[in-house]
Amino acid sequence: MQSDLVVRTVQEGIHHAISETEQTWERFVRFRGHDPGEGRGVVMDSWKRCRSLDMAPEVSAARKLVKESVVEDLWANHLLHENLVPYIHSLTDTMMPSRHLVVFTDADGLILKVTGESAIRQAAEKMNFVPGSNWREDQAGTNAIGTCLFLGAPVQIFAAEHFCAPVHPWTCSAAPITDPATHQVLGVIDLTGFREYHHPHSLAVVQSIARAIEDRLRDTLELERFAIFGEYLELAARYPDTLLIALDRGAQVIRCSSSIWDHGWIDEQNQLRLLPDGYAHKEDGTTWEVESPNGRYKWILHHCYRHHQRVGTIIQAVPVFALGGRFKPQQAYSKSHDKEDTPMSLASFSSLIGKAPKFLEAVNQARSVARHDSPVLLLGETGTGKELMAQAIHSASHRAAGAFIAVNCGAFPHELIGSELFGFEGGSFTGAAKEGRAGKFEAADGGTIFLDEIGELPVSLQPYLLRVLDTGEITRIGSHFSRHLELRIIAATNQNLETMVDKGTFRRDLFYRLNVVPIILPPVRERPGDAIRILEYFLKRSAQKTGLPVPAISPAVAVVIENYPWKGNVREIRNVSERIMAARPSNGVVSLHDLPESFHDVVAHVRQSSLSDAGLRKQEMDWILHVLDECNGNISLAAKRLGIHRSTLYRKLGKREKP
Repeated sequence: MQSDLVVRTVQEGIHHAISETEQTWERFVRFRGHDPGEGRGVVMDSWKRCRSLDMAPEVSAARKLVKESVVEDLWANHLLHENLVPYIHSLTDTMMPSRHLVVFTDADGLILKVTGESAIRQAAEKMNFVPGSNWREDQAGTNAIGTCLFLGAPVQIFAAEHFCAPVHPWTCSAAPITDPATHQVLGVIDLTGFREYHHPHSLAVVQSIARAIEDRLRDTLELERFAIFGEYLELAARYPDTLLIALDRGAQVIRCSSSIWDHGWIDEQNQLRLLPDGYAHKEDGTTWEVESPNGRYKWILHHCYRHHQRVGTIIQAVPVFALGGRFKPQQAYSKSHDKEDTPMSLASFSSLIGKAPKFLEAVNQARSVARHDSPVLLLGETGTGKELMAQAIHSASHRAAGAFIAVNCGAFPHELIGSELFGFEGGSFTGAAKEGRAGKFEAADGGTIFLDEIGELPVSLQPYLLRVLDTGEITRIGSHFSRHLELRIIAATNQNLETMVDKGTFRRDLFYRLNVVPIILPPVRERPGDAIRILEYFLKRSAQKTGLPVPAISPAVAVVIENYPWKGNVREIRNVSERIMAARPSNGVVSLHDLPESFHDVVAHVRQSSLSDAGLRKQEMDWILHVLDECNGNISLAAKRLGIHRSTLYRKLGKREKP
């Protein structure tokens, strides 16, 4: 490979080199590759690839596929933008005398930035060497950008070494910029100029820039690893009896419990064995079982975030069967709804889905109050995620190591709710167990109790709840002794408690004690852009459970999802996701036909208005840009996620209007 990447020197003579490459190219074209001549191996291999694609060597295959306004967005939001800008400015000034353009493309070969002398830029425009055009090898033939991406290595292409004749007057040198964590190419830095101004050191220049950017990325990676380590220490303190493994974005083990090495889970490259494909996209709390010489363990995912981006993962290993016995480390479990305990199943603020302003306002308010023990009252329609918000508050509080107990006050008969909440002494009423039983409040001691549908609590029991709020004490039914508890109370309702106070069905003093920090959770219809994100989440979760691939959501479906009223909020979205998965969309793409009958009116409206309604076009573009962002600007991957052809995606991006 190294011999193939030899840079032609000035001593060879520019004109002689031009003539030599032209003769080799003409011989290749005339004999259709059967008599290739003596061109460089890296070039000849590329020409053969172009010939196998039936690419016409006489014309330039590069096309401008994306409008400038969209390219500006892609460039501004690219992962490397902040690191690249100062280098591009400096390099442009340096290369100006040598009449070279400084170019950056994404990992798909799409040009995002071109700087340099205006006269040279105008000349380059004639071959569509402009922002928005794609110079991947299968789009534009042999060229430094495309061939660099194919090889994953730096390369220089001179004059007629380009496969397409209109590019013969040019010389270009390109180097890939690679993510030090994942080792994936993030983009390409390129120098392009007229062949007469060919510079032997151009390739070395772009290589040095690429290395400098990668050095900065390594610095960022260290900061990410530091953040992961901080969360690792926090979890180690919270769950001292369980095993932990910390991974960076590239699945490299950066920290683990000392006894992890006894299980044979880490290989010689410091990579974790038995890690499932796509683990980085699985939700927090996802579990699977693995074997070990010491028994069977349940692995539990916990993703780590920095600046709202996933930077790594911590895996908690909980013994399931070890030495023939069953283990359930109490520190690793939380209780909810009287279900069997589930390891680390509680929501956190980072796991909540939504970016709408009203939703983020509620999240930020909850995040700020999590540090204190004040009562919280969550207000919102049914299905808006009140319990998840309560779990997130608990998980971020100093009580996170304690239990989270959820009680639906409307789920018990009025005559039983008192004993469920406060417990009872043996024989205190007909049918009571002789040994008595602790109630939900005692179970939540040291942690958090979540009282859902608080408006359903009988008036006769409301003074007892008021006493807990005022004194922290409870008295079991049939007992004369009080017990002091240390816990936090979070209540929730979809009713208007002030109206209930006026009607006398809810105590005014209790309302004031609960309403210390009211947080309103908006319905999905008031959260623009979130319905489709939530649907995508549920589809991924269903796919993980069933082993089926995650279906793509087409832009047309995204617009319908955005305009549907969602009266059932998140619960209704979950229901729709399950129906979609049960129907198994054809070709793995969710189409309008896969949506329930209740969507028909919205589908009809979208079909009638999509061409003329600017709002609908914006919704479609928002979803496309969201997916592009999720794919780090990779057009091919984004098209696959959207369930459309890459050319269709380019066309939609090209039609985008400036605001």
